[in-house]
Amino acid sequence: MLTPNHVVTTARAVLISGALTAAVLMLGPWPGLEQVFGLSDKAAHAIAFGGLLAASFLAFPRMRRSDLALAAVMLGASVEVAQLFTADRSASLADLGADALGVGVIYFSSQIEGLRKLARDKGAVSFRDIKASDRRSRRRRPAAAPDAVAFAPKAPFTPKTGRDTERQGSFASRAAQHFPPRRTA
Repeated sequence: MLTPNHVVTTARAVLISGALTAAVLMLGPWPGLEQVFGLSDKAAHAIAFGGLLAASFLAFPRMRRSDLALAAVMLGASVEVAQLFTADRSASLADLGADALGVGVIYFSSQIEGLRKLARDKGAVSFRDIKASDRRSRRRRPAAAPDAVAFAPKAPFTPKTGRDTERQGSFASRAAQHFPPRRTA
C-alpha cells in the first residue's frame, strides 16, 4: 500500500540522484552538453534548480518552503564558486540568476495553493485583517517576573475527608481503579 512516507522516501532518493547528476554535469568536463537536449545554458540551469526545489518540497514536507528555496539558491551559488576552480568551466552571475529564476518560478507556483485556500476560506476579508488574525505572527508575551510571594513556604498538605478523598488519592490508587491487576496463570 502506498503511503505518504513512501512518496517522501522516493522524493529524497530522486533529490539526491538529481543533485549529484546536476553537480557532475555542471562541474564535469562536458561544457555545452545541454545543447544535445536543445537547451541553452541558462535554461538548463533554471530547469535543474527548479526541479531540485520541487523535489525538495516533497522530500522535506516539514521544512519551510522559503528555507528550501534559499538553500537551492545557495547551492547554485556554491556551484558557481566551484566552477571557478575547474579548468573547463567559468563562473557566471547570469548562471546564478538563471538558478534563482528557476527556484523563483517553482517557489511562487507553490504559493498559489495557499492563496487559493485564502480565497476559499476568507475571500471577503482584507489581507491586513487576515494577517492580524494569524496566530503564527503574534509575539509571545514576556514571562512575568517571579514574585517573592511565589517562593514563600506553603502550608503543609492536609488530606480532605469524605467524598473528595477518593478523587484526591495517589496516582497509583486512581490508576488501579481503572486498570485492574493482571491475573497470572
